Amino acid sequence: MHLGLYDEPVHTDGRGFDTYGPFARLVLALARHFDQVTVFAPTTDQPTYFSGAPLDAPNICIAPLPFFMTHAGAMVRAPAVCRVFRRHAGRLDAVLVRSTAPLAYLLWLMTRRRGVPFMYLFAEDPFEMIARSPKYRGPYRWFARAAYGVEFAIQKHIMRRAYSFTAGRALYEKMRSITPRIEPAMKSTLNEEDYYPRQDSCTGSPVRILYVGYLRHGKGLEDLLEALRLLRDRGRAVELDLVGDGERREPLARQAAGSGLSDFVHFWGRTLMGPDLNARYNAADLFALPSLSEGSPRAVLEAMGHSLPVVATPVGNIPDLLDEGRRGLLTPIHNAVALADALERVLTDSDLRRRFIREGFAFARRHNADAFARTVAERAKALAREQAGGMPST
Repeated sequence: MHLGLYDEPVHTDGRGFDTYGPFARLVLALARHFDQVTVFAPTTDQPTYFSGAPLDAPNICIAPLPFFMTHAGAMVRAPAVCRVFRRHAGRLDAVLVRSTAPLAYLLWLMTRRRGVPFMYLFAEDPFEMIARSPKYRGPYRWFARAAYGVEFAIQKHIMRRAYSFTAGRALYEKMRSITPRIEPAMKSTLNEEDYYPRQDSCTGSPVRILYVGYLRHGKGLEDLLEALRLLRDRGRAVELDLVGDGERREPLARQAAGSGLSDFVHFWGRTLMGPDLNARYNAADLFALPSLSEGSPRAVLEAMGHSLPVVATPVGNIPDLLDEGRRGLLTPIHNAVALADALERVLTDSDLRRRFIREGFAFARRHNADAFARTVAERAKALAREQAGGMPST
């Protein structure tokens, strides 16, 4: 079976293609369950943040799109994008598309006459992101909401005729009124070599709090630094490791310096998935994600797979990941005092902490990268049988 995948951008050095670790793992996992995977991807040969992990399985084909990073950029390049879609569409047996991928409806139009199963993957609720992220302010917020409203109207038309996955049950509950042809799925980046079992953490000094992700607006990192200050004022020997990069790095460094935290906040920059990132998880004692909005953050599953207790805000699919607070501790958004209290509770309550570690690790083991790819492959085959005249796929 030949899968078409339209999700993230890629980089090329002229000899091969690479991308950032989580997307590479998704593609490689899907390649183990399909005969061929054609990846439609905006492609650049310039240095970029989304490179480093090769897409080197023999049954992966890259269909380079002209490079763009926004919907407006895609619209300008629509004729060229359309030509690439048309060149490959006739050979596809199934299509998987990220819900926010620009111009994806063109690929649906080109494949629907042949009855090719078309599957959307909704990783987050853009309306929630627009409402909560500081990036969207004033008139720009209204413009973004209106623009996505048009896009979502097109998606709903396609969803009723195609099939959709949502990242977890929270988004599924929001969207299942649109169509019954939808199911929750747990997208993961974890491979067997990533798992790190341990019984406990927070038993040494200093206690290391870890954040992994972009350093950008909407991640609540200013609250996390303030929570660190509060914990140190309470006499707790805690330090913070920030793994990732972004436009908030310098402002966060200034905040740390102004709060007297420079010696206790460590900026590790972008770290490649694999041994280097695993080492950061393994050296930590607990994981914090105080985001104002999220989809289904891969870092929460990764932290649980490395036996870290998790403290996070109840946004996106995080309550589902943490089983409404039974696999990790939920704390209100944009509340540094509550965040410090939650971190301190995990740090001091060994029974609670060990339960979070034990149950989180078991959950992460059940939801690895291959499990998600197998779900997609099984659904694609069921939809193909349905189109060929079999029983409806439910």
